[in-house]
Formats: sequence, C-alpha cells, structure tokens
Amino acid sequence: MSVLRFLTLILLFTTLLGACGRSELIRIRMLTPVSEGKKDHSILTETTESSTPIYTNTSSGGSLYFLFKSIGLGYTTVTTNFEKTSLKLKETTTLKTNFADVAFGIGENYSFMWGAGILTGGERITELDYDNNVPFKLTNNYLGGHSLFFVLGHHGFGFETLLGYRMNRITSEFDGTKIPDYMGKSPTEKDVSYESPNIRLTTAQVQLGIGFTF
Repeated sequence: MSVLRFLTLILLFTTLLGACGRSELIRIRMLTPVSEGKKDHSILTETTESSTPIYTNTSSGGSLYFLFKSIGLGYTTVTTNFEKTSLKLKETTTLKTNFADVAFGIGENYSFMWGAGILTGGERITELDYDNNVPFKLTNNYLGGHSLFFVLGHHGFGFETLLGYRMNRITSEFDGTKIPDYMGKSPTEKDVSYESPNIRLTTAQVQLGIGFTF
C-alpha cells in the first residue's frame, strides 16, 4: 500500500471519529525509542555457516509533535544499529532516518494519537568484516520510505505520560561498488553471497515520552 493510500485512510478515519472525541487541548509531545524490534537486516549470507548467527538491534533518537486540538505536525529522527556476528562474517549497519510526520489525536484525560511519516533524509552505512580481512564499507545512493505510528497518552495537571509504537518501512539502494572477490559475489562463488543491492527492511520501535498541554 502506497503512502498516499495510508494518508487517505488516516484522513477518512479522522473525519469519522473526530466529532465523537475531538480534543480541545494544545499539546507538545516528545518521545524517544526505548527498544528496537530484533530482526535480521543483513545483506550477506555466509554459505558455510555452521552455527546460528547472533543479531543485535538498538536504536536512539526522538520525535517532537505539536498538536493543535486534534491535528498536528511532527518530526522524527531515528538512528538504528544492526549487527550480525557469525563464524567468519561480521556485518555492522548504521541506519539514520528523518521523517516528517502528520498526526491526529482524540481524547482528553486519556488520548490516542496516530499518524504517518514520510522519509525526508538519512543514510545507511554497512561495514563488512570477513575472516579478519580489511573491513569493507557499503554506502547507499538512495534511501526512501514511510512510517506509521500510534501513541497512547494519560493527562493530568498539565503533563502527559506517553507510550508509543512506530513502524518504519525503508528502501535502501547501494551504489555500484562490488563486493570484494574474497567475500564471494553469488551463491555459487566462495563463502559469502548476496541477492541484490536493493534492500527493503522494516524497523519497529517502542517509544516512551512526556507531553505538555495548554
């Protein structure tokens, strides 16, 4: 489903529910990721691997939203680090993403905010260390994507406590640099293989935050 369709569904949903629970408050909300969904985002496969690789996923960053009653705008920056460690291959990735968000909210003391974001910038750098050789670095020449998010809030005495969840779908295309020969270039050559320089991945973060109401 395209970003345009996501935004259309959100607008329709807001129109239907806005009248039954529209907020009259002005809100400033700040959130930061506290956990990252554990997934395999590696681009290489070691064909001779005899044990299960170890995957590590961490994230940092934050989101800032300004809501005027039931509609608002936001900005999110997320840096996600992926690491895959196997017998000979260690793959480390730093993914930096920036999103422009549109948000909608309902409720007063207990509130629900949801919305979508469009990737406006970032970079992906992947470093490959195979069998203690000189690390090889891949950088992207294209990064695109979108995100969906929702946030639950509890309001009291001018402050809010927030719990959110964000899912980002990202497309990364690496430049034309070839994988070194000693690492292999196809499933039938040497010990390491990769499918394509075009990578599609999904990241997800649980977020905590605070808000101020006026």
